Amino acid sequence: MFDREELRELASYRDDKNLICSFYYPLEKGEPAEEGSLIRLKNLINEAQAAKEEWTGAQVKSVSEDLARIERLATEEMVMGSGGLAIFACSAVDLWKLYHLPDKAGPLLAVDHATRMRPMIELLNRYKRYCTVLVGKGRARIFLLNPADVEERSDIFGAVPGRHDQGGWAQARYQRHHNDRVMHHLKDTADQTFALQQQEEFRRLFVAGTDELVSEFVEYLHPYLKERLAGTFPMEMVSSPKEVQGQTLDVARQLREAYDRESIEKLRGEVHTGNLGAAGLEDTLHALQKRQVLMLLVSADFRAPGQRCTGCGSLCVVEPCPFCASTTEPSEDIVEDAVSQAFLQNCEIRFVQGDNKEKLAELGSIGALLRFAG
Repeated sequence: MFDREELRELASYRDDKNLICSFYYPLEKGEPAEEGSLIRLKNLINEAQAAKEEWTGAQVKSVSEDLARIERLATEEMVMGSGGLAIFACSAVDLWKLYHLPDKAGPLLAVDHATRMRPMIELLNRYKRYCTVLVGKGRARIFLLNPADVEERSDIFGAVPGRHDQGGWAQARYQRHHNDRVMHHLKDTADQTFALQQQEEFRRLFVAGTDELVSEFVEYLHPYLKERLAGTFPMEMVSSPKEVQGQTLDVARQLREAYDRESIEKLRGEVHTGNLGAAGLEDTLHALQKRQVLMLLVSADFRAPGQRCTGCGSLCVVEPCPFCASTTEPSEDIVEDAVSQAFLQNCEIRFVQGDNKEKLAELGSIGALLRFAG
């Protein structure tokens, strides 16, 4: 798909002379969907071209070439593609980046001096790779997954003997042997999980199985993996990969919602005490300019116009620039710009959804927990 470094490079791209086309489009197979997609695509192209009277001759030439290429390629992709499409183009400087996305994005076509990165950053957040280990006494299965895909990477069988019904001393000795083999099996599974993490990085670890085995297995995990352990849940060893994927994503969603809820309440408290919190668009943009932001919280559908300073590059909601008094240029969506700036500053970004959006709306639909008071 794409990684954080690729997005950082794109998010930092700005050209005050030339115009960049940022294009996002959902792909849907099927003739009726394709027909509707063609109409939406034509409308996007026409809307983008409507602003060409404000462009220089060189900008008109570059953008026209880019839009023609985008339209041609997007039309071809509609026939065979699914998920989403993202293109960043500026023929004046030989920029052409195309991404096939695992999920729908857009439709959006922006022509600006900077790239529009919010949909890509949202996808990067949403499509984190998880590892789920399903543990049993004599078997373990290791899965790598995200919302679009699940892959079973290991099916481990331990040399664990079955139960022994004989009583007395023999039974006690046999039980010790049985427990010892279970321990070695769980340790081996933990080692293989750590080896997989070193080969293919995953962000969070989940462990599934019976409560007793899950607790014992967690004790054998490498400290690095314990730090990434996000949650545990019961599951049958015979579960299908799709069932493991579905349960993992459901638990991850619940944890994400709880984390966002706690973060919003923490933000509310910090704003009220006047210390390490900023709420509302103006205060949040001010904190970003001062590089104070530790975590940016924004409602997933929140957008607002604003201003970009032509001098210091700051983002603001008033003109002239409150930081250097230079002139500003309008931004159709200053929240988009804020997300990109937060991404470049390595802030944690939370796109708040569901019931938590109402809680964040009480604080202006956008806010930030701060690294330091300003």
